Amino acid sequence: MELVERMEELIEGYEPDILLPEQYNELRRRRHELQGELKLMFAVLEDAIHCYLHHMNARSRQRRILFYEVRDWMNSKYSKGLFAYETLCEALGIDAGRLRKMLDLRRRQIQNGAATTSRQRHWLTRSRPRLCRSGT
Repeated sequence: MELVERMEELIEGYEPDILLPEQYNELRRRRHELQGELKLMFAVLEDAIHCYLHHMNARSRQRRILFYEVRDWMNSKYSKGLFAYETLCEALGIDAGRLRKMLDLRRRQIQNGAATTSRQRHWLTRSRPRLCRSGT
């Protein structure tokens, strides 16, 4: 699956401004330019977003730990290193603060009982290759 299709699938059904339009268009324009390290950076960020959304209301301890790990990583003040949240977002041209706020807003909406569309429920429950640490 192409990088842009994966990004569209990732944000489909959620607030459309997770990425600013110019950020999304720039990423889409550069999709053929993304090589090696940037593809890995994108995969790490994509998996973190998946773990955040999928495990935010988990009942099991292991899944809640996955959510807390991602949330702590995103909120970490330590922004040095190749795979720090801020570094990944900067390398991919994504507004890290805005993405963080939109994910937190989504979490609060779900916890407050905001209705989700069938498309959102499908995305949250669809199976995909497991990239995040499983704990077992």
